[in-house]
Amino acid sequence: MVTNITVRRVMPVILMEKKINRERMKKGLWVWVFVCTGLMLYGQSRQDTLHGVVTYKTTLNVYIKFPSTSQITIGDTLYRDQQGKAQPVVIVRQLSSTSCVGNLIQGVNLKISDQVMSIHPLPDVPTEVATKPSLIYESIINADQQPIQDTIIPNPKSNKIEPAFRGRISAASYINFANQPGYDVQRMRYTFTLRSKLPQEKGFGMETYMTFRHTINEWQDVKENFLKAMKIYTLAIQYNLNKTTRFWLGRKINFNISNLGAIDGIQAEKQWNHIIVGSFFGSRPDNLDYGINLNLVQYGAYVSYVNQNKKGQISNTLSIAEQRNHHMTDRRFLYFQHQNSTIRNINIFASAEIDLYTIKNNQPQNTFLLSSLYTSIRYRVSRKLSVSMSYDARKNIIYYETYKSFIDQLLEDEMRQGLRGSFNLRPLKKITLGASAGYRFERNNSHPAQNINAYLTCSQITSLRISTTLSAVLLQTSYLNGNIYGIRLSKDFMKGRLYEEVEFRTVEYRYGNTELPIQQQIIGVNTTLRLNKKLSLSVNYEGELQTNRTFNRIYSNVVYRL
Repeated sequence: MVTNITVRRVMPVILMEKKINRERMKKGLWVWVFVCTGLMLYGQSRQDTLHGVVTYKTTLNVYIKFPSTSQITIGDTLYRDQQGKAQPVVIVRQLSSTSCVGNLIQGVNLKISDQVMSIHPLPDVPTEVATKPSLIYESIINADQQPIQDTIIPNPKSNKIEPAFRGRISAASYINFANQPGYDVQRMRYTFTLRSKLPQEKGFGMETYMTFRHTINEWQDVKENFLKAMKIYTLAIQYNLNKTTRFWLGRKINFNISNLGAIDGIQAEKQWNHIIVGSFFGSRPDNLDYGINLNLVQYGAYVSYVNQNKKGQISNTLSIAEQRNHHMTDRRFLYFQHQNSTIRNINIFASAEIDLYTIKNNQPQNTFLLSSLYTSIRYRVSRKLSVSMSYDARKNIIYYETYKSFIDQLLEDEMRQGLRGSFNLRPLKKITLGASAGYRFERNNSHPAQNINAYLTCSQITSLRISTTLSAVLLQTSYLNGNIYGIRLSKDFMKGRLYEEVEFRTVEYRYGNTELPIQQQIIGVNTTLRLNKKLSLSVNYEGELQTNRTFNRIYSNVVYRL
């Protein structure tokens, strides 16, 4: 028989055991939470972004500098960030130890000093770097457009406080000289960029990017047209009303509608969960000097759907825009963009422009004509192999008022179409090989352009840790046939503070039906020195040797980061 005294004695013990058990359960739960959190953080670390900066642009390529490209492969898609949205901007075509060369995705307009990032899930790869193949046929077509190399200090780690401002000041010199008169010229280019830390919730931010260019001993041209030398590509103030409402005032490219280029005016954007709605009103930069032209009014709106999950990101953007010239419609069109990385190991991008306005028999009419289409798909078959394919179809874009004087030429509605494929294979730890092929044609052109670019890279396979790249380019167009074969040697010194590169290329090409081919031997030497965290210097020499002419180019650049 249990007495009341026994019950009173036993109850505290039972209650104490229950309390101990609850404490154990709490501790066990917290341990489980920490383990799960660690696992999730480990999984997220596999997708850490690698940031780079655009250092140079040509009509065909964009050059981007990274702290290291060991985690980037040819065919990767690079992105830029806009309020948490990753927008695809560049397809990587060539690599070096700290730089990559890529093709802009249609509708994207990157500027020098713009930041881009690589955010693909990355396998465990060695820190040895891959190197890029030789510069493709662009050097044949335009000898003045040479690859410009720059340096970038790695972004600070995430546990460091981000500075209030980021920017840089640079001075570059382009010197051309030859053993024949008329080729000696020196051009100077000064660049200033500044971007404030964007407010997390409410407040102001700003960004600017401007350049000043002139030719030595030709200062009179600057005095006659200052805007021809001075270019302001971005100068805007941002105001965040709250976490989801943003405004911009000034000149700025909107990443959601980057196909429009720069907008001078006011832009606004509102976000509801996965939906982003925005609008803009302003003008286009002047066609001749890129100054402000209030006669080129443009306005429009866009809506985007963005969803990020464990598998990846999917986004769709639809925009409508009207562009005017002296109050008359110049162009009216729709723009659609789709990006999808939610399918395992596959990345898809597509964009299209549809014209809604036309003039027939001098009468304005509404229409619905596809004027631009671009699609690309990249498939990572395995850690060692990736393949990609893209299709580009564009018609002549008609601005009915701007180009009114020769509108009949544009009304031929010429279409340019191109198909491109590439692969990148790493069969061994320090061996990388790849190739890309392109086929481009116009409807009325019986001679399509074809090119094949192949390379083999051996990364630091000797005791000297020198990386070697062998490359070959075969090119055929309606007016030019050419072959380029090259070898490049590169090495880092002083723990990456000093980078040296030596290159030799032999070029043979023939214009039209000429009997004798033109042969060139091109030698290149590049030195990049990081003096400290803020100051860097690079010097690039390239000599072009022909039978009766020697043409030399020296590019030097000093960069100070604010």
